[in-house]
Amino acid sequence: MGHTRKFHLYITAAMGALTLTAVLLPTAVASAAAGGVFTPVSGVNSLDSITCPTAKTCVAVGLGGSSGSTGKSVIVAAATGKATTWSGGLTNDPLNAVACHTAATTCLSVADDAVATVAVSTGAMKVTAVPKPPAGGIMALGTIACATAKSCYAAGFQGIRPTTHAVLLHLSGAGKIIKKTVVTGTGIAAIACPASTGCLFTDSKSPVESLQMVSNGHISTVATFPADTFVQSIKCFQASLCYALGGNGTSNPELTNELFPLNPTTGAIGSVIKLSGGGFSGTGLACASATKCLVAGFNGSGANAKPAVVTVTSGKPGSPVNFPGEVFSAVGCATASLCYATGLASTGAIIEKV
Repeated sequence: MGHTRKFHLYITAAMGALTLTAVLLPTAVASAAAGGVFTPVSGVNSLDSITCPTAKTCVAVGLGGSSGSTGKSVIVAAATGKATTWSGGLTNDPLNAVACHTAATTCLSVADDAVATVAVSTGAMKVTAVPKPPAGGIMALGTIACATAKSCYAAGFQGIRPTTHAVLLHLSGAGKIIKKTVVTGTGIAAIACPASTGCLFTDSKSPVESLQMVSNGHISTVATFPADTFVQSIKCFQASLCYALGGNGTSNPELTNELFPLNPTTGAIGSVIKLSGGGFSGTGLACASATKCLVAGFNGSGANAKPAVVTVTSGKPGSPVNFPGEVFSAVGCATASLCYATGLASTGAIIEKV
């Protein structure tokens, strides 16, 4: 199994170069697994993002439908792992990411060229904004984060290769566009909001990827990653802890196996933490507490690849722990000890306690 970095995935999907195979799933059945709960998700082909706005509920989004182009949402009961799929869907809007503020009753999700609300209680979705692409180009939104219940940011790129431009959308809690900003780089693959006063995001401009901050509408570059570093995700635990998940596009072009500590206030980048000396590659990141984060992805390659999770405690990574299935795409934590990963098995999308 090859690993595709998320930012690259958004580009190829938007350009029509990515083919998705639709899989119709059986009725949800729970069975024993390494983490305790292994649940195929009915009517969903893949789940690419998960967040847990409360200690009782997680919200996951992805795609379904016979053509693999319908946005789908799933509500997960944190105590049991029971997954409930919303019966409806967003036609031609497969969802890339979801985010919401703590204790929110509504989350926001992004497709390539749309913003939608997701009801935490039912998973019901509604498109609230369709940002206009530039003439002759496309819009591709791949990541989202919420600073407060009334202020979120969606990000990605617009235009057409090789002259794409990074784009940042300031959104209301209802999913309406407050402001659209075109940033200097070629695309934004990751964003997180450790505090209500500011959010950190990456901006790609080969060979250096920068870390930028948006605060009160003002954008500034606060640090740069080592040359040839690509960043796939940024996640924080409140204003106490932030990590960027990435890799080196030269020495290990297929592996996302590096963590960079980030100062939540200043954006200063700490020394790289290597996750594994073997074949582990991370695709999702979540911080469960001020000392504990989880990196979900896969271990191995080809037919031998397995979903895997690396737990990082006080800056020290453990060994990858394998789970049933093929690959994890994302992870979210309801409490310090209760986290769920979304992934794929031979039957399609799964939710798994990790």
